[in-house]
Amino acid sequence: MELIKAININKSYINMEVVTQALRGINLSVEEGEFVSIMGPSGCGKSTLLNLLGLLDTPSEGALFFMGKDCSSISARKRAYYRRAYIGFVFQSFNLIEELTLFENIELPLLYQRIAPKERKERVMQVLERLQLLHKKDFYPGQVSGGQQQRAAVARAVVSRPRLILADEPTGNLDSGQGQEVMELLMQLNELGTTIIMATHSKSAANYSHRVIHLFDGEIVTENLIQKG
Repeated sequence: MELIKAININKSYINMEVVTQALRGINLSVEEGEFVSIMGPSGCGKSTLLNLLGLLDTPSEGALFFMGKDCSSISARKRAYYRRAYIGFVFQSFNLIEELTLFENIELPLLYQRIAPKERKERVMQVLERLQLLHKKDFYPGQVSGGQQQRAAVARAVVSRPRLILADEPTGNLDSGQGQEVMELLMQLNELGTTIIMATHSKSAANYSHRVIHLFDGEIVTENLIQKG
């Protein structure tokens, strides 16, 4: 089943009457259950494309379908609903709230979804155990390692049981061991059925995916399937 389809997507920004075209003629589709990596040099449009696919932004031109619905020009409120209900985000900078414990950070998406307190606690405890963070649940982000912070960010992304996870350079601030740990977590989530789209500079991280899309100057230049050993 096709989860996302982009048809001739363009994205432009206007600043002081200067027009910058961030994406040009993007055509792609992502099937349910795929793990897709987006690669390319800095400034090529990876994060812009991820923001569009995650309904954080809208295209200037073209059509974007999510779960069969045309989301190219839907309202901000409707986009927020889709994000809350179906999409989880993992960022390079973790984006954890320093004043909240790991438990409270992971619980946040469920508060936005108005999940009952008992179910919230059960879900958070399950994902903490699954990601080997149960012993750190009452710690604050500044009290744990970078790898543990990124695991908590992954836990926050999956606790609402999304159909899609968007990861923007999820290993960018980690050493090689921590990065491998996070990639293995994402691979396990994908094997359980979650669709993952990841922007990365790292070839070793991209090798965990099924397919790699290469961007250059806002255009898709190549697509490659990853041959698993």
